Amino acid sequence: MVRVKKRWNQQGAPRTLAQMANAIGSTIWKLAAEVVLNLENENFETDTQAQRIDIMEEVVCYLVHLCDRWVYPQADQQQRAEFISALVRDMARMLEDSRVDVQGDGEYQSAFFEKVNQRSGDYAGYSFDEEEGGSFAMRCRLGDRVQAAMGERDKRWIPDYMVGREAPEIEAALGRSLTGLVSFSDSGSG
Repeated sequence: MVRVKKRWNQQGAPRTLAQMANAIGSTIWKLAAEVVLNLENENFETDTQAQRIDIMEEVVCYLVHLCDRWVYPQADQQQRAEFISALVRDMARMLEDSRVDVQGDGEYQSAFFEKVNQRSGDYAGYSFDEEEGGSFAMRCRLGDRVQAAMGERDKRWIPDYMVGREAPEIEAALGRSLTGLVSFSDSGSG
């Protein structure tokens, strides 16, 4: 599993919500890239760079939703909205940069905003536990989304792989990062 940041270099220094969101965004990006690499190492087929970004985008949407579920009981509504908005904007910029590199110019951020809203609405119907992560059904939904983005070969095994291996690992890594990097008690705005 990829190494993710779990603590700040300068302990005790106040962090803005935007700084925390940026650090978590970096973690999410690394985890999404790792999922694509792991899928390919397990001989699941991807055909193009754009397809790899599609898979990463599905994982990013899932992990952003999990962040929102994790943040909900810990932050007031304004902090939560500011943190998640900053996180989604950061992820949109990263995804757009990647898409421009492989697909050329386009309006990719607005499409990502739509997708993250759709996926969050979809995932909201499933249970979540701060310790255990997403429910089995939520993980199955992620598997279905990744399956739809993948190539045809071995397509039917992708949901099982995502549920049994990738989802628990990326959820655990994200949880460690959130616990170490995000605190709403003394965060500043901005």
